[in-house]
Amino acid sequence: MAAGVSLVLAGCTNGGGTSGGDEEYYSGIEIAYVSGPLSDSFFPPMYNGAMQAAEDLGVKVTWIPIDEADIERTSVTTMETAIASKPDAIVVGSFVPSAVDPLITKAVDQGIPVYVSQSGQASWEDTGAFGFIGQDGVASGTTAGAKLASNGATSVLCVINVPGNPYLAQLCDGVAAGVESEGGSSEVLNIPTADSTDPTKVTADIGAYLKTHPEIDGIFALNAAVGTYAIKAVESSAADRDIHIATLALSAVGLDDVKSGKLDFVVSEQPYLDGYLGVLFAVQYVKFGLAPVGQVFTGPLFIDQNNIDAILKISKDYPGVLGSS
Repeated sequence: MAAGVSLVLAGCTNGGGTSGGDEEYYSGIEIAYVSGPLSDSFFPPMYNGAMQAAEDLGVKVTWIPIDEADIERTSVTTMETAIASKPDAIVVGSFVPSAVDPLITKAVDQGIPVYVSQSGQASWEDTGAFGFIGQDGVASGTTAGAKLASNGATSVLCVINVPGNPYLAQLCDGVAAGVESEGGSSEVLNIPTADSTDPTKVTADIGAYLKTHPEIDGIFALNAAVGTYAIKAVESSAADRDIHIATLALSAVGLDDVKSGKLDFVVSEQPYLDGYLGVLFAVQYVKFGLAPVGQVFTGPLFIDQNNIDAILKISKDYPGVLGSS
C-alpha cells in the first residue's frame, strides 16, 4: 500500500462510542467505506453522516477515498485496500462499475458483505451486494432538466466535472431527456481532468463554451462547487444573456445563491443519509443479517424558492449535514 494512502486512512477513522451500551452492543464491528475525496464538495456531508453513525453505534468506520483525477485506477486500488483490511463489511460507491463490480463480487466471495452507496445502481444486484442506497441518476437528471426547461431554458449545458464517471454521464442523459420532453435541447461539456480541481480553469472552460455557443440559456452543474463556477462564468463571459443555472448537490454558498436568485434550484441526494444509513445498514447486516429489501432512495430533493428559507435555517443550525460549507 502506498504511504500516502496509509496516511489518509489513518486520518479518516473513527472508533467513537456512545453512552447507554451501544458501544458494547456492536463492539468490534469494523466497516470500510470506499467513496469520494473530501475535496469534492459532494462528499463531506456523506463522510459526516458515516462518522456520526460510527459514533452513535460505537463501531469503527474507515473512509477510503478515490482520486477523481485517476478515477478508474484508484477505484480498483481503494477497493483492493478495503478487501485486504478484512473488515466486517464494505460500503462502496461503484463509480466505475466495470472496474469495481468484479471486486465487489470478490469481496462477497471471501465472505465480506458489501453495500453499494451513491453510484452503482444499475449493477449492484449482479455483484452479490446486499443493497443500494442513493438516487436514480437518470430519473433525477430528467426531473432537473424538465424543471430547467419549465423555468424558461431551451438549450441546456450539462457540465461533467469528473470525466469517466458513468453516474455523471447518466445524470446528463437524464437532463437531456427532461429538456427534450419540454421541446428543448441539451449539450454536454466534459471538463478536462487536468482542469477539474482548479476553480479558475473550470470557470474559464465554462466561459469559453458559453462564448462559442450563444444558444445556451441553461446550465446544469453536477457538483455544488461547479455550480458556483458556472455563475462566475456567466457573469464574466455571458452577462448580457439570461441563463438559468441549477446544480446537483448543495453548499452553503449554493443555498445563498438560490435565495438571491443566482441559482434556479439545487438538487440534493441528501448524501448525509447515504453515509449514515450506509453504515447503519452494514452494521445491522453484520450483527443480524438484516437489510432493506431492494433499493433505498435518498433523492432527489429539490431546493428552490419554495423551501429555501427552511433549508437555510437547518444548514446554519447544523453545518456539514445538508451540504458542504
